[in-house]
Amino acid sequence: MESLELGKRITLKRKHPNPLFQSWLEDLHNEAKEKKSKLENILNEALTSLSKYPLPLHTGAECAILKGFNKRLCAFLDKKLEIYNSSNKSSPTSPTSENIHTKENRSNFPAPSKYVTNSPTKVINLIENELITSPTKLTTGIEEYDNPHIHISPVKSTSPVKTQGKSKIAYKPAYQSGGYAILIALFEQSNERELRALDKETLIERAQKHCDTSFTVKKPESFYTAWSNMQRLISKGLVQKSRSKKVEYSLTDEGYLLAKELFKSSQNIPSTDDLIFNHYPTSQSCLSDKELNKSIENNNPPESTNIDNSHKEYIDFTANSFDIILLIDKNETSGVSKKDDPTVVQFKKYPHICHEYRSLKVGDYAWVARNRDSNEELVLPCIVERKRIDDLAASIKDGRFHEQKFRLRRCGIDNVIYLVEYYGSNKNVGLPVQSLMQALANTRVIDDFKVHITKSLSHSARFLAILTKRLAVRYKDKNLRGWDASPKDNVLMTFNYFNKTTVKSKPLSVNEMFIKILLQLKGVSVEKAVAITNQYKTPHSLIKTYKHCNEREGEMLLANLKYGDLGRNVGPTVSKTIYRLFI
Repeated sequence: MESLELGKRITLKRKHPNPLFQSWLEDLHNEAKEKKSKLENILNEALTSLSKYPLPLHTGAECAILKGFNKRLCAFLDKKLEIYNSSNKSSPTSPTSENIHTKENRSNFPAPSKYVTNSPTKVINLIENELITSPTKLTTGIEEYDNPHIHISPVKSTSPVKTQGKSKIAYKPAYQSGGYAILIALFEQSNERELRALDKETLIERAQKHCDTSFTVKKPESFYTAWSNMQRLISKGLVQKSRSKKVEYSLTDEGYLLAKELFKSSQNIPSTDDLIFNHYPTSQSCLSDKELNKSIENNNPPESTNIDNSHKEYIDFTANSFDIILLIDKNETSGVSKKDDPTVVQFKKYPHICHEYRSLKVGDYAWVARNRDSNEELVLPCIVERKRIDDLAASIKDGRFHEQKFRLRRCGIDNVIYLVEYYGSNKNVGLPVQSLMQALANTRVIDDFKVHITKSLSHSARFLAILTKRLAVRYKDKNLRGWDASPKDNVLMTFNYFNKTTVKSKPLSVNEMFIKILLQLKGVSVEKAVAITNQYKTPHSLIKTYKHCNEREGEMLLANLKYGDLGRNVGPTVSKTIYRLFI
C-alpha cells in the first residue's frame, strides 16, 4: 500500500447526501412548473441550496439553515418523513441513505395530512393558497414570521358550515384585516345605492379606513399588501370580479351575508377614534396618564393671576380661546396629497384629532396652541423625534444620531420624546440589538430624553393621538402667554420664532461649533459638551490652558468637571481624549 502524502487533506463528499428531501421537493417543483405556480421559484431556490449542501440533514427543521426554506416547507418535510418512517417501522431508514429512493418507488412514499396528499397538485394548491392569502405568516429562517408586535383581534366564527357530511368552521377574515376591510367597504357601498360594484382604486380608498395595514405599501419583509386578500375572497365565492371594460368588484350573495354579519359585529367594537375620545386607553402600547403628565410636568402654563398685561410684547391667550394642533413634519410622508401614504392613512383614523402637515426644522411632531380669533400660535413644551428601528441604526452609523439630539436639546423645548418604532422582525438593521438598546438607554439617562417604543406605525399614530388629547385636556382651562423669544419660565415661544431659530443651515456661533466638534468624540454627551464649553467658551481658550499644563495635568484637566443635574464628573477617559485631540 502506498503511503499517503503528509499534509494532504482527504475529503469525502456524498453525491446525494439528502436523497429523500431532494426527491420530495423535485416532485413539488415539477408540479409547480407544470401549473406555472408562483411557488416554482421558491422551490427551485430550495432545491438548489439543498443540492449544494454537502452534509446530511436528519429533519426538515434542519433545512431552515438553507436558503429558500421557510417554516411551512420545513414542516412539510418533517411530516412526510414522519409518515415515511412510521410505514417502515420494521426496517427504519435514515433520510440520508442514498439507496432508498429511486424513480420507481417515489409513488410509494406515504403522504402526511394537510400538506402531503396523493396528488402533488393538491400540495401545491395548499401551500400556494396559504402563502398568498396569509402574507403575515411568511417565514424567514427557522422561526415563523408572524409579527409579534401587531395584535389583530380575530372575529370568532360561531356558525359551522356542513360540507359533504363534514362540519367545518366558516371562513371569516380577522378584524381590520385586508379581507375584512374589502367586505365592509363593498357592504357599505351596496347599502348606499343600487350600484354595488366598485373599481379597484375606489374600493381601496373606501376599504383603507377599515384596515390596519396598507393596501398599496408592502408589509415588512413581505411581497404582499392588504389587497392580496382579494384573491382569497374570490376563491371563497364571497366577491366576484366583473369582466367589463373596467374591472369592478362586487359581493356575491354569500359575501353579502358574511359582510352584513361582520358589519353588525363591528358596531359593538369602538373605533380607534372613539377609543381615544370616549375611553381611557388600556393598551400597553400607549403611555399611562402618569407618564404622559410627567412628560410635560416641568412646564405648567401660568394662571390668570400671573399675567402682567403691562408688557406689550407678550401674547396672551385666555382659557378656552385656542385649539391644540398636532403638527406633523412633511418629511414624515411621501406626499400629503397621496391617498395611500401610510402616515396620512393612519392619522385619517382620528378625525377628531386636529393635525396639520408642515415643514418642521427640528423634530417630527410638535404641538401648538392656535388662537381662534387672531390665528397666532404658541409652541407647547413637548416635541417628538420619531425613528424607525432601521433608521435609528443608520443614523448612529453616519453620525446623524448625535447631531439630531444636539439640535433637539438646543431647540428651546425641554420635554423631548424619542419615539422608536419597530419594523418587521428587526433582525437585520445594520447594528446589533444590544447596541441599539444601549444607545436608547444613553438617550434616556444621559440626555434626559423620554424614550417610548411602539410596535408599528399604527401604534405610533395612536400614541400621538392620545398625547394630543392629553395636552388638550391639560391646557384647555389655562391662560397662556408667549413672545417672539426663547421660552422662559412659563412664557412660551411663538411658532414663527421656533421655526426661524431651528433652521438647520443657520450660521453657528463659535461656542455652538465647539459643542458640535466635541459631540463627535466617543463618550461625549450633549450635557458633557455644554459643561465643557461653559468652562472654556472656545477651542482657543482650552488650548491656551493646556499649554500651561504638563502632559499628566492636561489629560486630567477636565476629568473632575461637573455636568448635568446630578453633578457627575466628565471622567478621565473623555478628558484624555479631548486633550489628545487639541494637543
